[in-house]
Amino acid sequence: MAMGAESRYTVTVEQGTLVRVTWAPAIVLHHSDGALLTADIESALPRRRVHLLMLLNGMASLSQAALAYFAKRAPLSAVALVGPSVLDQPLIELYVELYQPPFPVGYFETEATASSWLMTRPELDIPLPR
Repeated sequence: MAMGAESRYTVTVEQGTLVRVTWAPAIVLHHSDGALLTADIESALPRRRVHLLMLLNGMASLSQAALAYFAKRAPLSAVALVGPSVLDQPLIELYVELYQPPFPVGYFETEATASSWLMTRPELDIPLPR
């Protein structure tokens, strides 16, 4: 897969349905970023839920609309978040509590542990979001 819109992120498909996204450093994530990433995923893997390995990369902030989009509208079956900040894990726990995504979400300090965790997650057998 190619670069995301305006080089805000890079996306690669690894090992079938594992999708790796790296956000630009210090990005502010908006609802439109969720929609653009979803379009890239659906283009590469149509009608499939994916396991998402997301590198937070010092993300500056995420809008509530972006958080809601990823929880309810993105075609995800598991999400592993890799973050460099000690604040990332508590924020991810709050995200899960508030938005209650239908897929498991894990926080990891390294890509290797995040990828290993994703490989043990089953694919979700629920309808894709519309």
